[in-house]
Amino acid sequence: MTPWEHHPALLRDRLVTIAQLITRGRNDALDRYDASVGCISWTVGCEAFAFQKHRIQEAAAGIDWLDILDPTMQFVFSIGGVPVRFYRGEPDDPNMRTLRQTFSELKQMSLFSAEELVKLTATPLYRFAVETDIDGAIVAVTFLVLAGDTPVLTWQVPLDTPVTKVSPLWVEGSEGVDLPVPSVGIASKRKKDGTSE
Repeated sequence: MTPWEHHPALLRDRLVTIAQLITRGRNDALDRYDASVGCISWTVGCEAFAFQKHRIQEAAAGIDWLDILDPTMQFVFSIGGVPVRFYRGEPDDPNMRTLRQTFSELKQMSLFSAEELVKLTATPLYRFAVETDIDGAIVAVTFLVLAGDTPVLTWQVPLDTPVTKVSPLWVEGSEGVDLPVPSVGIASKRKKDGTSE
């Protein structure tokens, strides 16, 4: 099952957009890393969270399906009304802090009808799991639907979206042309009256 089959608001493009914002935020933090001024993995982690949060908040101003429910350090946003959070870690092993449901999530879930809640599992949690390597770079972003501490749906977000070519790489006659040898010499100075020295 895909996230959009689980809930119609969790469309592929929306999840990819959020994953790209999370990736840009973490990359911003890695770009600022400087061991010579005392940066360590903890400072990278703190900045990554702040920058990821900022990227999502900034994007929410111009995207109608993205809302910020809790701008604090608990940070909860919604995708088409579905409350979501993100964490750094493995998708199949969320920690207790990740599993904690915030008041804003509970309040948002109360907006769903009884039939939708039955489809969504008893008390679903929606999370993006951000996996990193030893240097802090993102290896994978996975969207999860959790029932308690058990993932009932995991979907790895494709981060390598292909770049479409703007123009053809080769067209007829693009082999080049032969040019004559250029004349090389010392430039002469021209006087104001147009004659040269």
